[in-house]
Amino acid sequence: MPNTKRACLLLLSLALVSSCSSQAQNDGLSSSTSSAEVHAQGVPGGVTAEMEQITAVISDIDYKKRTFTLQDQQGHRQTFQAVPEIRNFPQMKVGDRVTATVTRERVVYLREPGESREDGAAGVLATAPEGDKPGIMAADTVEVTAVVKAIDAAKHTATLEFADGSRKTVAVRPDVELKPSYVNQEVVIRLTSAVAITVEAP
Repeated sequence: MPNTKRACLLLLSLALVSSCSSQAQNDGLSSSTSSAEVHAQGVPGGVTAEMEQITAVISDIDYKKRTFTLQDQQGHRQTFQAVPEIRNFPQMKVGDRVTATVTRERVVYLREPGESREDGAAGVLATAPEGDKPGIMAADTVEVTAVVKAIDAAKHTATLEFADGSRKTVAVRPDVELKPSYVNQEVVIRLTSAVAITVEAP
């Protein structure tokens, strides 16, 4: 996804803003992305993580309309509408530095027989105390499971069946031995998204 649209969606997903302005001067904000993958040799599954960050300075504020414009180091600008839940909007000032970070993590592993299930979602939301600079932190975790219905040793793939009956064939890492005992075993897929925004005086 292009940086301009990805940056806009990033801020929207943080619930700090409700909509992007359509004013002509908007040309999007740049974001930086890093990723990492961790797995144990020979063990099915692993952990992948991606972090995306935007850093910009408030270049304009309209307190009456509750809008503010961010400008990054490249000179790109984007205007946003603050949602009513931002109690501390009046504390924002031109020149304040805004940092928005989204972290996404995916954990995949085979569930051991007898291990408890935690299907569903869980989340947390925290905002800055009233009177401080606006800030928000939120995290959401969703866990889904699938069952290994078939393995193909020649192609080194496994076919997973999800709760809704849909199936997906996925490639398995070359270092993982496809054992017949994996058939009918559960695969846990845990997705966690964490977002944070800080506003600091220059």
